[in-house]
Amino acid sequence: MINRRTALASSAIAAAASGASAKTTSADIEPRGAIGRLERLPTLGLESWHDFMCGVNKFTNSALGPASYARQTELAKRAGLDLKKDITPQQAIELFGNDPAIRIRDRMWHSAHNFEHDILDMAFHSDGDAYLAEMESYDNRGPGKLILDPNLAIPEYTRHEIHQQPGGYVGNPFAGHIYHYATNVFYRGANDQDERHKGYATNCPLPDDGKVNRILDIGCGIGQLTVAMKEKHPNAEVIGIDVGAPMLRYAHMRAVDVGADVTFAQKLAEDTKYPDGHFDIVVSYILFHEVTASASRKIIAETMRVLRPGGVFFPLDFNTQAPPSPQRTYSTWMDHRWNTEVWRLQHASLDFGGEMAKAGFAVSDKTAKASGNFGNLVGIKKA
Repeated sequence: MINRRTALASSAIAAAASGASAKTTSADIEPRGAIGRLERLPTLGLESWHDFMCGVNKFTNSALGPASYARQTELAKRAGLDLKKDITPQQAIELFGNDPAIRIRDRMWHSAHNFEHDILDMAFHSDGDAYLAEMESYDNRGPGKLILDPNLAIPEYTRHEIHQQPGGYVGNPFAGHIYHYATNVFYRGANDQDERHKGYATNCPLPDDGKVNRILDIGCGIGQLTVAMKEKHPNAEVIGIDVGAPMLRYAHMRAVDVGADVTFAQKLAEDTKYPDGHFDIVVSYILFHEVTASASRKIIAETMRVLRPGGVFFPLDFNTQAPPSPQRTYSTWMDHRWNTEVWRLQHASLDFGGEMAKAGFAVSDKTAKASGNFGNLVGIKKA
């Protein structure tokens, strides 16, 4: 049975790929204007809700989070566990899963995350025709290009409602809209102007010879890092690829609005079709914990192939070399179980730096700054 969401997604993406529905003028929807590069949400009520959810997120992480962690530490010590060693997910569930102080934080976090996605999903679908028309009006506009592939075989491992997001990244025509404003809640206003992604672009190491002519952002999502890399390297050709057409359409629309001449293309990160040695830098942002361990290995190998000798690979994701602990095991399992992070446990068990080295990279963890739980591995393709 095809529901409205499926029908909207199929017709809009097909039209974009053919160019048949593109308009000559923009149908830009900004009923309440923008603050910098952030378009304000369409109603005051929705924006007020957004501000409230930012407050809920802050309370959950700054008050309930530390209390939950302290309680886990207490219970682990009572059980005689080594706080510098991981335990199995099942052991973590049995030890922490029924404690009221821990579960209050878990429930608050999970319910708030669900609520924010559902509200955004309803808001954009309630005026779906207008928002689809807006994206269609941008599909063939520049600067930059949008290249969709309606015949691309979408891997099964991507067909999940990642982060509890309705329809996931490939099955909801407004996936980009939902992802953008939901992650702004997560960042609690600290990334409204893509500040974090600009910081990552600044921290990205350069090849030793300083030459940066082509940059590839794999699993680019809504293109925040892609655009930040272009703004950091205005003379370089910058391309962002992703499997999710709805994410790419939103990414292209935002890039046009800020005047960024970048290309967004619907491709597989494990099989990009680009020539050998084509790029000087390959970057990624929170891609690898969203794919299987097998796909991670293939993507690392593909990155090695498309980088030139001396090229830089800068993958930002959860640090698989982080110090082990019972609390870390529980946190990872919670993210996997309740945040629809289907492949998070596989990623956590992967020696990511070791896999990079096996693919032939010279791996360093000292040439870039880490951010929170993010790893700071950098791979250099040996000359």
